[in-house]
Amino acid sequence: MKKLALIIPLAFAIAGTAFASYSFLDTFVVVKNAKKITFSSTYDIPLGPTASSSSSSSSSKSSKDSKTSSSSTSSTSAITPTGHNYYEGLTAEEIEALFTSTKVFREREHYSDSDIYIDITTHRDDADTTTYYVADIRIKNLGYFRTALAKDQFGQNIKERTSDICKGKNGILGINGDTYGSQEGGYVIRNGNLTPGQFRSTKNLERKKPEDLIVKKDGTFEIIDERETSFEQVLEQNPLHVFSFGPALVNKNEVTVTERDEVGVALSGNRNQRCAIGISSPGHYYFVVSDGRNNESRGISLYTLANIMKDLHCETAYNLDGGGSATMWFDDGTGNTNGLAHLINTPGQLQGDSSVKQREVSDIVYIGKEQ
Repeated sequence: MKKLALIIPLAFAIAGTAFASYSFLDTFVVVKNAKKITFSSTYDIPLGPTASSSSSSSSSKSSKDSKTSSSSTSSTSAITPTGHNYYEGLTAEEIEALFTSTKVFREREHYSDSDIYIDITTHRDDADTTTYYVADIRIKNLGYFRTALAKDQFGQNIKERTSDICKGKNGILGINGDTYGSQEGGYVIRNGNLTPGQFRSTKNLERKKPEDLIVKKDGTFEIIDERETSFEQVLEQNPLHVFSFGPALVNKNEVTVTERDEVGVALSGNRNQRCAIGISSPGHYYFVVSDGRNNESRGISLYTLANIMKDLHCETAYNLDGGGSATMWFDDGTGNTNGLAHLINTPGQLQGDSSVKQREVSDIVYIGKEQ
């Protein structure tokens, strides 16, 4: 009997630890105060292309040629290490030439119209252990940089798959958000919405680094520390979106995490599936998602992700929910009515399981126009 009395508590302790390790990026909470959301259909916030003072036509052409060679393929197994070949140093005229008068869509690779340019490339990390995907995004209006909530409801433990939320909004490119719905605290604003009950102004100081990302209505990013910033000060920044996951990866052009930093008790140590957003300049953004938890891709650390974002010339970059939640979905803006949309990455839920399965999430970040 004494042995049994010792074994039972030990078994519960082990089970609890295992659950916490698996679900740290998608914490289970009880549904509270779910509220239907009605967002403004669009925000008219023009963002003009910016020229690089150090650019030249010849250098940009070289960048374009090198990037084309590393474009996405439909088979992960065919990918070989390509290094970091991205668009750099374009003039304002060359940026404008990226947009097309009519819509152009290539599955898994490219979208462009008169207002939005997206190019997706596939890469391997420097150690050749993990595949990650870079979406180079240029938009002429910040109103196309949007967010959406699962089931259009603000509250806890309300979830849908990233692809389903994105399709429901006729989004072009979508990634998972900051899993705000698994936390009771942390500043949250979506699409500039300040309707009572549809934003969160309480702090969450339990995170190792309680850093939030503000996407301002001038198209810039700002990192704030909840320990030092009141919600009133957040509102003074004129926010379009506020995300509360983190940590910040790059701030003021400097990497802000170390090789030992991690979100929490990660399932795979500091190697995991990741999701991040970054800004090069107003109107020029990057979405980056990595694979992990399978034989072809072990996952990457926050430090590796931060250096990828810095290599992309992101002056600010921010870590969003990762692990099994990390998802990138690509469409042509029709809600997949033509059947051409694709998962870009390979979401995996269990270590060593090669099956592809999206995890339901609280919210997404997406590029799209008015529904």
